[in-house]
Amino acid sequence: MNKKIFSIAPSFNCKLSCEGCYLTTDVTKDMRNATKGEAYYLRAIEVAAENGYTDFAITWNPFPGAYEITKKYVLYAKKHGMSTSVTTVLTTIAEAEDDFFMNLDVLTISVDDMRFNSIGLFDTEKTGYFNFLASWMWENRLSNQNEEDPQSTGREFSDLFPHLVINYNLLWTPAVFEWLYSDTANFKRALDRITYPDTVQHLIYKPLSIYESEAWFWRNYQKVFAEYPWVNIAGNGSKFIGDIALNNLLGINNCPGQDFQMVDVDPMGYVRRCPENPISYDGTNIQALRQYLQQGTDCQNEKCNCITN
Repeated sequence: MNKKIFSIAPSFNCKLSCEGCYLTTDVTKDMRNATKGEAYYLRAIEVAAENGYTDFAITWNPFPGAYEITKKYVLYAKKHGMSTSVTTVLTTIAEAEDDFFMNLDVLTISVDDMRFNSIGLFDTEKTGYFNFLASWMWENRLSNQNEEDPQSTGREFSDLFPHLVINYNLLWTPAVFEWLYSDTANFKRALDRITYPDTVQHLIYKPLSIYESEAWFWRNYQKVFAEYPWVNIAGNGSKFIGDIALNNLLGINNCPGQDFQMVDVDPMGYVRRCPENPISYDGTNIQALRQYLQQGTDCQNEKCNCITN
């Protein structure tokens, strides 16, 4: 087991209120008061590096001041020899500076009702660009710095940061299912614009009870799987990645703990084998966290249990 992932979600704060979000749902005042500070997370990164963790991942929620602390943790993890990954939403990216991207290995953009957003994923009207992120970046960040239009210069986001892999977490909300059914051609065009090694990870609500019903979800999931095979909703081993927890229950892939050791720490310092797992362990002090970083969580080889709980 050579790959070891240390991930953190350092804050409950978020300007969004996405249904089913494990970080912002049912957060109490006591939970906010228990949020760990910068010193804890910097030391945690050090301890993870000391214990051979190869990858560092962080969730960047959109709220004032989040970019600065996210950048600090990313650069600190990179300094300690780890590959770095950030999961965020499209609207945060305009804040990021070049040295942030230069120290980042994987950028994951979470999207859901993307067809209906004012800054939507895959704006099919902007052709000739690297992808939707590039076009949005040029319009909203680089254009503010009086940069030339990329269509005239030939410079694209991939040219500026060729090492950076971009993943899109596509959450299958009811609106996304409906978009596929009602506007199939544009949905397919959207997916076709992403080229490997950039990836699309299909995600579902956890637990399934967030949908109208579990039966509703399975009916629609099976419809997509059977009637729209090019969506690759279960993944295809390269460009498309299926929901890892769902695929584990279906016998398609192992749980993360079987293929690599992952330790995730929430804003209060509680430890999980992966971010959405309902089983947590007390890592609120560094010595306790060190134990889990060394050996992993007790549940790391069990079946994924976030789907139906």
